[in-house]
Amino acid sequence: METLEITPVILCGGSGTRLWPLSTPERPKQFLKLDGQASMLAQTAARMCDDDKAGLRFAQTLVVGSVRHRDMIRDEVPGARRILEPFGRNSAAAVAAAALAAPEDALLLVLPADHSILRPDLFRKAVGAGAAAARDGHIVTFGITPSFPATGYGYIDIEPGETCVRKARKFVEKPLLDKAQAYLDSGHYLWNAGIFLFRAGTMLDAFRTHAPEILDNVTRALPQAIATQEESEIDAGVFDACPNTSIDYAIMEKFPSVMAVPVEMGWSDVGDYKALWELSEKDADGNVLMGPVTATGCRNCYIRSEAGPLSVSGLTDKIVIATGDHYMACDMAEAQSVKTLASAASK
Repeated sequence: METLEITPVILCGGSGTRLWPLSTPERPKQFLKLDGQASMLAQTAARMCDDDKAGLRFAQTLVVGSVRHRDMIRDEVPGARRILEPFGRNSAAAVAAAALAAPEDALLLVLPADHSILRPDLFRKAVGAGAAAARDGHIVTFGITPSFPATGYGYIDIEPGETCVRKARKFVEKPLLDKAQAYLDSGHYLWNAGIFLFRAGTMLDAFRTHAPEILDNVTRALPQAIATQEESEIDAGVFDACPNTSIDYAIMEKFPSVMAVPVEMGWSDVGDYKALWELSEKDADGNVLMGPVTATGCRNCYIRSEAGPLSVSGLTDKIVIATGDHYMACDMAEAQSVKTLASAASK
């Protein structure tokens, strides 16, 4: 089997507001040890290990993140190259910067920093399956085989069939429940996990055609020696004018040759406390208790203290979080509302 070299590109600029007050602008969720073991960023980087079965060798990791998190990025992924943004301009600008920082023939694997993958071996196998298509000039996306009619994810419509790499026909937005059920029943829609593999040159050509303003702005904002620097800072004065848009809108929905690899790898975007509860080890009553927590008569709760002792009783389907600065409680069914609550609390 041919071995291909892949450069991991970890996008580290997310804010994780649905996990407030654990996740804050100063330390967003990708830097948190949500499982008590290692940060999500460190776990993402660790998945990118050489894999003979998948025919993969991984080059030095590149992290694109915020300049305000410089020290944390260094600590969590000490051997990585870094591109540091003065402020966020969404994923399209970050992907353009990564492509500009690599040789045109390099295969880049773009990964969110804050997702959970329980079967990294299956993920690497999927990357190996899609690598030849990426080398041949396609942009490859990795879609998650849906297990329920999720309304919180975007979807990818792929050509029906049994092959492991299939043409992506379109990207669709987060659907209403009846549409999500229809997608699930069809058997040819995948959840969009925001993971992409491509030649750097292919992506640069795509930006020249579909999003030239973003590419021009990022090119001018980056240092000229970007390809050889271990750490590069994007110029704030130039970057301020860069369009704020996602790679899906800027490129993926317009590029004519996108291929998709369906994969079942125990994936979660850990998008809120309910998702975190589902991923975590529970006691006999379905509770996740982390930190100095005492709970009696509680069922199916996520209760966590990052501060002093926290005692609760008689709760069902609740989220309770204590940090040194805030206490937060809500129904498990209202986990998505934490983002709004975080915004209100900051005013």
